[in-house]
Amino acid sequence: MSALAIEGLEGGYGRLTVFRDVNLALERDQTFGLLGANGAGKTTLLKTISGALPSAKGRVLLQGRDVTRLPAYLRARAGIGLVPEGRHILATLTVRDNLALTRAIEAYRPDLAPFEQRLAEIYALFPRLQERAGQMGGSLSGGEQQMLAIARALLLKPDVLMLDEPTQGLAPIIIQSLADTLAALKGRFAMIIVEQNKAFLERLADRVVQMRAGSIAAA
Repeated sequence: MSALAIEGLEGGYGRLTVFRDVNLALERDQTFGLLGANGAGKTTLLKTISGALPSAKGRVLLQGRDVTRLPAYLRARAGIGLVPEGRHILATLTVRDNLALTRAIEAYRPDLAPFEQRLAEIYALFPRLQERAGQMGGSLSGGEQQMLAIARALLLKPDVLMLDEPTQGLAPIIIQSLADTLAALKGRFAMIIVEQNKAFLERLADRVVQMRAGSIAAA
């Protein structure tokens, strides 16, 4: 059974179809890279998989369960994690408070380890976040904000982690560090990484495909 299966998915904004007939199957230990220019439909696809946008056709299956009609918050509880383009951290909360917001899921996920234990794992992955724990999210550098956005998703212990343009706006040395971190996470869950940085994708992904004008083709 695939960790995530997408069957004939079509979506967009109202009457505007942005992508169509997307099919893919991803095992728990696989990383899938999606390459493409701005406007190709990559972000819209991730938002549709996560439930932030409704689908027009097709199905989204998580561990064999049809979650196509579930809203985004229920898909997150079920195991779909999204690190959105632009990070979307809360600038006026501290790093620790941004991370603590994920505790809202605990009532619905009795399988989760205690928060402090999960937080210790996150700080081991991202020591800089522990150093900045009391600092406001808006005062972090771009690389630190990306770490925070990824850490927030990891605290939910997803079965599928999706990252939308994680290298956007980052310096080369930070991109290298991010690649090292994501490489260390491979095998813990399925990953979909949307990028325009082909070298970054080729280092991490088991398979890289190209998205052009709303359709997926070989890269």
